[in-house]
Amino acid sequence: MERHGIASDDALNPSSSSSSFNMSDHPEDIQTIILSLLPLKEAARTSLVSRSWRLDWRQHPNLCFDATKPRSKDKDCVKRAKFIEAVNSVIQQHSGRGLNKFRIRCGLREESSDHIDGWIRFATAAKAKTIGINLWSSRKHKYTGVFGWSRWSLYRFPLDALGAPDGPFIQSLFLSNVSIELHLDTCGLTKLKRLVLHSVQIVGDIVDLLLNCSSLEDLKLIACSGVTALNIPHQLNKLRHLLISHIYVQMICFHVTEKASVKFKQDDEALDHTFTAIPSISGVKELNMRADMNAYVYYVHWVSQVHTATRPTHMFMNLRLLTCEIRICTPVPNNHSGFLQLAHCLNSAPQLETLQLHMLYAAVPTHRCDVCWTGEVTGEGASCMGRLGSLRTVHMSGFRCYRAQVELLCGILEKSSSALERVTLETEVTLRCSRKFNTLIPGFQIRQWARATSKRFGKVITVVSPCSPIPKILGKSSKQYYKGS
Repeated sequence: MERHGIASDDALNPSSSSSSFNMSDHPEDIQTIILSLLPLKEAARTSLVSRSWRLDWRQHPNLCFDATKPRSKDKDCVKRAKFIEAVNSVIQQHSGRGLNKFRIRCGLREESSDHIDGWIRFATAAKAKTIGINLWSSRKHKYTGVFGWSRWSLYRFPLDALGAPDGPFIQSLFLSNVSIELHLDTCGLTKLKRLVLHSVQIVGDIVDLLLNCSSLEDLKLIACSGVTALNIPHQLNKLRHLLISHIYVQMICFHVTEKASVKFKQDDEALDHTFTAIPSISGVKELNMRADMNAYVYYVHWVSQVHTATRPTHMFMNLRLLTCEIRICTPVPNNHSGFLQLAHCLNSAPQLETLQLHMLYAAVPTHRCDVCWTGEVTGEGASCMGRLGSLRTVHMSGFRCYRAQVELLCGILEKSSSALERVTLETEVTLRCSRKFNTLIPGFQIRQWARATSKRFGKVITVVSPCSPIPKILGKSSKQYYKGS
């Protein structure tokens, strides 16, 4: 029997078809797993299909609430009220058993802190393995800059609530646009494997928090305030991935991480700051670095910005793969030498095998002399470099034959051994950018330079340039290969 689109239990179990799927034929735990594969909203709708399913959705393991979609025309206050009502309704009906994920993404004001406290109490009482709280806000008048909201407008996340009487339970914690207060006796985090803090105001020493995270494997700190120095304790011997982005940190010390991502956004010493802020990361095998460099002077002389401060000779002792994303804002690319700071990094990585450089000169050159460097190569790129005996692959995107690019690449070719198998120069900018940065690329001049440089150093250089009508007519690939004699 069927009425108003709602099927009875008999209709869901037709005896005439032995090949039909009958939910009731499966054990209760299997039915719960099947429902858990549905989004929460769809799982709740199954209660309209069968009386036997009316209570099953209340054990759904993933409770994820997102107030950012779908978009509605309601006023903010109405949307917030509806969102709070919906979350409270689901929580009140949920059994609280078998909860795996609990995530909230909404823009609530301070007067809603009582509701948020209740949601967190529910998640911790249910021992959710993953908790995510993102309290984004559109109130620009309370914004304090790139590091988030002022302390008085932020919700203080209760870290103490993560400690359960019968032991720790949380394995993944994501916090965004909240405030946390740290102290040494924070408990309940010994099983935490993943910690992501985005736009979080940190009150206290973050080391006090990390000392309680002995199982931590993945740590990400993005645009957080309150962190001026970061000393990863030796107790974190399971840490494998580290991301530090948009934080004006003066010192970073870590020794056990295998993969790290460090993003600095400063002035012309952004790359050089890597060596002063990170005295030693000898355990890292894969390093991703990003630096934004700004030079607003239109007419300056070529002055080397590679500093000669004393640094550990083998600070990247075990580094095998280095990936750099470098954005340089200058109207005169050939007069900007900050890119050569990277030479110090290569000198400190004796085991480096793969080097990937992705470059973007944000200001389109307006002078003909800034199209391709045709002057003398002074050798500054190799002045501080040691022998690169393990280097096998070099890939550079956004290569336009600017002076610093030419100096660095010639230094690499000079210091590399016969182990260097592949050098690839990609003329297009692969970093996110406007289309205008990939127009009027001087492909012919770059290929001509690559041919001469290949003969000079006896290395194979591959130039990858955008497809043009001429290669299509000739039936040739856009890749051009040059091999020295």
